[in-house]
Amino acid sequence: MTECKEAERLSAYHDGALSEPSRIALEEHLKECPTCAAELARLERLSQLIQTASRPEMPPQALERFHRAIDLQPRITAMHVAEVFAAVAASILVFSSVCLWKMSTARADTAQIPVWETVAVAPHDPSGVAAQEQLARWIVQDLSGKNGHD
Repeated sequence: MTECKEAERLSAYHDGALSEPSRIALEEHLKECPTCAAELARLERLSQLIQTASRPEMPPQALERFHRAIDLQPRITAMHVAEVFAAVAASILVFSSVCLWKMSTARADTAQIPVWETVAVAPHDPSGVAAQEQLARWIVQDLSGKNGHD
């Protein structure tokens, strides 16, 4: 390629993709820049060669094998994608349900233990009168059924 900054637009000019003002400006540039004019001529020769080149024919047996290979390729349809997403969503739902169930049973096990029993077996200061009074209140509450566990 050339060192000219206008050379970047030669392909677009050759393909007819430039706007009218850009096309006119590039045509003026081509009159003064032999490097860009030579590059444009090379692009035109290359296009001409490609247009006149013969296209090889594919033998019928090879064409048939090609079509069979395409027909054997799996087709991904919207329905297939929806089935995959539904399966993933169902898996997430089952997993989440199991986790929530395990969490609720773990909470239920600890919620059934009265506070006074937890405090009674916990190491504490035996000389603490306030702690003993609190323990006694919890025991009375638990035995009277006012703790919400019954």
